[in-house]
Amino acid sequence: MNRISINNNLHIHQGSNFMGLDVQIHRGSLVENYLNRALECIASALNKYSRVSMMRFDLHLPENSADLTICDNLIITKFFSSLKEKIKYSQAISKRDGNRTHDTDVDYLWCRENSTTGKTHYHVAIFLNGYAYRFIGKFNLSNDNMYTRIHEAWGSALFTHPEDLQGLVHIPDNPNYEIIRGNNDSLRQAFHRISYLCKIDSKDFGNRHHCFGFSRN
Repeated sequence: MNRISINNNLHIHQGSNFMGLDVQIHRGSLVENYLNRALECIASALNKYSRVSMMRFDLHLPENSADLTICDNLIITKFFSSLKEKIKYSQAISKRDGNRTHDTDVDYLWCRENSTTGKTHYHVAIFLNGYAYRFIGKFNLSNDNMYTRIHEAWGSALFTHPEDLQGLVHIPDNPNYEIIRGNNDSLRQAFHRISYLCKIDSKDFGNRHHCFGFSRN
């Protein structure tokens, strides 16, 4: 089995199929370890909820961010801590107002990559109780939705006002997926989408930080 030369713990996956599921290979080979973690993350969410909402988005670092990215990924840890608190607070308000509210954990995957110009960014997927949240929502910071919470959490991690994050939070096309327990089509579609996070291309395996992370709920 081929391994990444700079990190022999990571195995290379070259085919367009992984454990019976299609994966994206248009940007080259993938990391098998990461594909396994992605499947485990989905399985963990489906063990808790019969319907899981998966949301995809990207987080970019500002130009003057060298001191934020030298060795570790503390910035992304701060982001998830803030996002969890914002979701928890939103649900508490909803319950207080007498609305029917479904609790949710926040499971997630992320990968850290560098663009061709050397700029660091994170590709992220979060997994929520599908009965609690279904969509990221309208791209308007005045709305009380997941889009706003993502912006506010990234702003909190960067010590920046959400209004000053222009270009630093990117919502790609078709960011929302519903994964239904026992529905293989929904699993295939979601896994194909997040397999992109597992690609070798654009990752700096030679530095001292991790290029891939996941929740451990």
